[in-house]
Amino acid sequence: MCLFPVAAWAGSGSASISLDQLPDLSASFYGYASVAIFIMAYALVPLENNIHLLKSKPVLFAAGVIWILVAVAFNEIGASEIAHEAIRHAIIEYAELFLFLLVAMTYINALEDRNVFKALRAYLVSRGYSLRKVFWVTGALAFVISPIADNLTTALLMGAVVMAVGGKDVKFISLSCINVVVAANAGGAFSPFGDITTLMVWQKGKVEFLQFLPLLIPSVVNWIIPAVLMSFALPEGTPQATQEKSKMKRGAKVMMVLFLATIVTAVSFHSFLHLPPAAGMMFGLGYLGLYSFYLKRLEGRTYMTDSIFGGRSEAHKNPLNVLRAYGKDIGHHLNDQPYPAFMLDQDHKVTHWNTALEDLTGFKAKDMMGTGDHWKEFYQDQRPTLADVVLEDESGTEVHQHYRGLYRDNPLDGNSYDAANFFENIGNSGAYLMFSAAPVTDEHGKTVGAVELFEDMTDKRVDVKEFDVMERVSRAEWDTLLFFYGVIMCVAGLSQFGYMAMVSELMYSDLGPVWANTLVGVLSAIVDNIPVMFAVLTMDPVMPLEQWQLVTLTAGVGGSMLAIGSAAGVALLGTARGVYTFASHLKWMPVIALGYAASIGVHLLINGSGL
Repeated sequence: MCLFPVAAWAGSGSASISLDQLPDLSASFYGYASVAIFIMAYALVPLENNIHLLKSKPVLFAAGVIWILVAVAFNEIGASEIAHEAIRHAIIEYAELFLFLLVAMTYINALEDRNVFKALRAYLVSRGYSLRKVFWVTGALAFVISPIADNLTTALLMGAVVMAVGGKDVKFISLSCINVVVAANAGGAFSPFGDITTLMVWQKGKVEFLQFLPLLIPSVVNWIIPAVLMSFALPEGTPQATQEKSKMKRGAKVMMVLFLATIVTAVSFHSFLHLPPAAGMMFGLGYLGLYSFYLKRLEGRTYMTDSIFGGRSEAHKNPLNVLRAYGKDIGHHLNDQPYPAFMLDQDHKVTHWNTALEDLTGFKAKDMMGTGDHWKEFYQDQRPTLADVVLEDESGTEVHQHYRGLYRDNPLDGNSYDAANFFENIGNSGAYLMFSAAPVTDEHGKTVGAVELFEDMTDKRVDVKEFDVMERVSRAEWDTLLFFYGVIMCVAGLSQFGYMAMVSELMYSDLGPVWANTLVGVLSAIVDNIPVMFAVLTMDPVMPLEQWQLVTLTAGVGGSMLAIGSAAGVALLGTARGVYTFASHLKWMPVIALGYAASIGVHLLINGSGL
């Protein structure tokens, strides 16, 4: 009878009951079956990389089965409406989380598309820092970036820097990856945007936006203690700086501003308008959508130009540098260059026309020397060539007027430019040319002419895509978003059988809030902080603000104790495979646990327990 209390209740003739009349379903067959299904499904999640089964699939399946069992159980006792309202409530909670994360992921993908993270990585690996300095810089940046960009993205970015600088130094890479994981998780603990758990606590209204800030000092302590102790084991040395270069694409800085504006909007919606933060984030997605429309039109005009620029040979990034050493005698050396080129004097007359340009255009030097007809080989109507522009235009207005959307500044000093276009007069069916121009100066720095050279890029162009915000949306971490759905629905289903109430009674009544919230962090390292935190929110224990802050802290940083305890750790296990391992992280677990305990102590000391 104890295994089937639902059937016994149904047999008693009850037709419809209210919420406070629900029988204890925790000892029912449906309850036990739900727990077993959840355990079996979740056991497959850590094996994702071994069995190549996406983590969302088993929990999605388990969520469906559990809610079938909930529906059958509640239908038997005449409480189908309660089950219906319960799943509606869970779906609404997930919808708010889903929309919020979708916008955040879209912005991160947009910034990645604009090379923001590549530019930061290139800057760091080209500085020539010592190994010790890289260890501290990457850790500090992980701590600072994580509250905005989330701990997973931050760990991947800083991990790439560590591996690029560390090379084959296994010890340095392993220690630095551990440092990055701890720093990223700690940095995400004092911001609603730094971790899924902090976001859930904020959206639930347990901790307001500014009330996360008191967790800053405990979070710093959580990172700094393990970092200091691990730094004593760092190898010495300064690796050679790489020459990696990467520039942010057009619109990158605007998108960073829009992302910050979106965060402000979400906070304002929650704090001042008393609307869900997700609504503010969706409003912010509108900012990006409108800007992407403008950017797409702008890039549409320069699509061809970018494709030509992207095809320039790496061996000859700036051919003007080759000619620069000749000074005013450039013209005498043009025939020695592989690039088609010509030179003008101060009166815009051709003084030199090399053989490569003869081959490209079909016009002979003897017919061009001393004339101002150099434009005819490229344009149907008379207009200034790029060489004409640099002779006259010191302000940059003329190049913008004649080559708008088709040019960029050349790294050469002075008013030198690169441009690109399609010339239908060149060759049998036209040609895509990249051309560069610079002033020619004498030994006194006086401009005596201008040189322009060309490179045929017809067969070298690269594919360049216009920015499309919908493509950025499609590249969100859908497996992660669906995993969150499965976890939330599983925990919500189990709560209908009374299990969350039982665990809450055991932890928060018997152990007390401080020990219970400390245990939450330990469980987060073993299970994953998302289901643990959602379970706590579902239990909804009566606690003061200081305890909600404590559980936010522990759930955020507790996962650092094991490599598989957080998304940041799991991500680096994949990217630094064989170097940063579960065992190498486990070796330093006592040190990380010391930082965990110290952060709890500091929180209780400066913020109090509230009890």
